[in-house]
Amino acid sequence: MILWFLGLMVVGLYLSFIMMHRSLKRTALIIVFGIGVVGSLLLITLNDNAHFGMVKRTTTDEQTIYTASPNAQMPMLLKQTVGTAGKHAVYIYKTDPKKKAVHTKADLAVYNKVSRTSDPTASLTSKTTRWEYQNGFYGALFNHEGAGQFVSQHNQLAIPKSWFVLTTTQAKQLSSKLKALQHPTAQQKAALATKVKAKAAELVKADPKLATDQTALMKQAQKAVQQELIQQAVQDVQQHK
Repeated sequence: MILWFLGLMVVGLYLSFIMMHRSLKRTALIIVFGIGVVGSLLLITLNDNAHFGMVKRTTTDEQTIYTASPNAQMPMLLKQTVGTAGKHAVYIYKTDPKKKAVHTKADLAVYNKVSRTSDPTASLTSKTTRWEYQNGFYGALFNHEGAGQFVSQHNQLAIPKSWFVLTTTQAKQLSSKLKALQHPTAQQKAALATKVKAKAAELVKADPKLATDQTALMKQAQKAVQQELIQQAVQDVQQHK
């Protein structure tokens, strides 16, 4: 609307200045149309530079997220640094277990925070702030230019305590370590068997009833030792940032 108004003011100023003879009426029209041109340009400038007629509006969106890890039994939230300084990062996750992984918006005005939750599922709460027009009048006046312009976003990623937080590089290192564990040497197998026996003894000491079923006891001990090895592998890769 304001561009149409500016156009009319320019045409009116031109016609009154060129086509009319000198008179009080001509002078008055030149002043009126001149004020209209200057005022229109001023409003356009204020709208472009200072968001005149607009306000910041924040919307909140919450959704369940899923691990981007290919191993569902080892859920993790992946982190990827962006920029040469490495001060900013995006987090990688899935919005649907069957779909491709996505990541938080890569923008300096996006702030991500990760917290732990006792809930079994992970969630992402995003508070997004954008410029919107105060009302329909201002929107129509400026033809809704700049409406929805992104200002900032605050993401709160709440993940279960069982999840790991690793960079993409650390995740690759972890994958290599776990593959190595699947093909142990004879010496490693002997050490593993010793750890399983020791863990079984610990379990029986804590609950003597477990000794009645040796098969179930050994399975439980093996699982516990595997978890310890995974935890140790995660701690090792987390030391390399």
